Amino acid sequence: MKRNSLALSALLLAGGSCGAAQAAESSLTIECANPRLPRMADVSAVTGIDNMGAAFAMREKLMHQAARLCHKPEVALVRFVPDSFVTAEPLHAVAAR
Repeated sequence: MKRNSLALSALLLAGGSCGAAQAAESSLTIECANPRLPRMADVSAVTGIDNMGAAFAMREKLMHQAARLCHKPEVALVRFVPDSFVTAEPLHAVAAR
């Protein structure tokens, strides 16, 4: 069974610069100017959810998060990537500095 993680990271991309975020093969990108529902297959690929009912509910949550982020004027795109693509230091390592 694939890993089911509700903690997806949203990369905020201002303007047209996508940078290193384009390296992520499976991601969901929502344009703030023209938000469209992503395909269920794409939601399943990013979240690892095989159950269509759960994937539908997750898609609604992601769209709600994207709509909230799009209210900020500096945000043009919202990209959701799987947890495995996020490379951040653990909080205890950052707090020890």
